[in-house]
Amino acid sequence: MLIRSLSTFTRDAPPHTSRPSKAPPRPSPGRTLQEQKISTPPPPNEKKSSREQRKPRNEEIKHSVVRLVNPETGALDPPTRLREVLARLNPKTHFLELVTEDPEPIVKMHDRKLLYDRERTKKRVQASKKPPEEKEVQLTWGVGTADMEFKLKKVRAELEDGNRVNLVFAPKRGQTLPTPEQQETIVGEALSLLADVGKEYKARTVQKQAVAVFLEALRRKKTVDLRWVYSEGDSWEGLKSVESALRSGERVEAVFILPPPPKKQKQKDSRDADDSSAGAVDPSVAQERVERTLQKLGEIGREWKPRDVRKGLIIAHLEGLTPSS
Repeated sequence: MLIRSLSTFTRDAPPHTSRPSKAPPRPSPGRTLQEQKISTPPPPNEKKSSREQRKPRNEEIKHSVVRLVNPETGALDPPTRLREVLARLNPKTHFLELVTEDPEPIVKMHDRKLLYDRERTKKRVQASKKPPEEKEVQLTWGVGTADMEFKLKKVRAELEDGNRVNLVFAPKRGQTLPTPEQQETIVGEALSLLADVGKEYKARTVQKQAVAVFLEALRRKKTVDLRWVYSEGDSWEGLKSVESALRSGERVEAVFILPPPPKKQKQKDSRDADDSSAGAVDPSVAQERVERTLQKLGEIGREWKPRDVRKGLIIAHLEGLTPSS
């Protein structure tokens, strides 16, 4: 009853009773802009904006005369007024970036959509790359021929994939422990079956009842990103690196980064339609170039396991015809 009485008293307060205002008071017209800013609490600490971290773009460029990297040839155009260069691009689809100021201001035109697609593809490529792992496979001293072949098949697969393997020989409960000479013979037989794919990379760990052998792949493995080159022929940026590795007998994970496919355009301004399709390539054309490239690489290497096909990527697993020493 007491709470109800208080609420009733507040609701029935006389008109002259002052109540707190919900809206903050407006600043006085006589106050200066500087005084109003001082009275506003400062914003919380923030990281540097992307504008401060990147190079100047468009109107941020402080040079009145610049040289443009020609989008078609890659050569430098003659000195041109900045405002004339900006007038030629569509700010919705492209932007101008200052590349360098020394010895003269040079600018480059970038396609917003193409850069976005490249960044998205870069993340996919990074997600597709797995660092080498270290596996452990255990064998008992009295392992049978069939069991040893099965276990060593797993070891072989890991070594072929570029991983390291710890091969551990240990006794089984109730099993007679072999002599050190017999242990050496068993370990030697196993390693002889893996000699074409792996080797010991550090000293063995030998205990009273167990022996651990540390293996790594004979063939070095590297990953090369292959980017589409917008020109005639079957060129890919990074292809020479793949060829060099295969000639050295290495294994290569060739990541073909496919160009974006063309998108269906609704009826828009013709300039917007042309800009949005810049850099787009028909998927069948891209696939044909991948096939021709791999066919050519077949002269110095081969695909040793099936390809991985993902959105915007084709990953080919190649190895040189001659193993590296």
